[in-house]
Amino acid sequence: MALGNSDGTKLLDDLRREFVRFASSYTAAAKSGANEASKQIFNTLGDVSNPADIPSGKLFAAVKTGVRHASEHMIKFGMEYFKQMNK
Repeated sequence: MALGNSDGTKLLDDLRREFVRFASSYTAAAKSGANEASKQIFNTLGDVSNPADIPSGKLFAAVKTGVRHASEHMIKFGMEYFKQMNK
């Protein structure tokens, strides 16, 4: 069974809209995670005289916090998306 032109157009429009929605959420999550990581890095900078002296463990922990924050944002997005699909 072939899709009619209007059905195909509607499908592509729906896919495009969902992709834009996902990309927007992903961008917001990445930005939010980076902001969280940068807060920790800047707090660590206050404790050292030279930025090269930042312990790698603290830098890694800050990045890990940022990634965790972004992941939580995307999980919330996914849960919301599936809730809307079930309505």
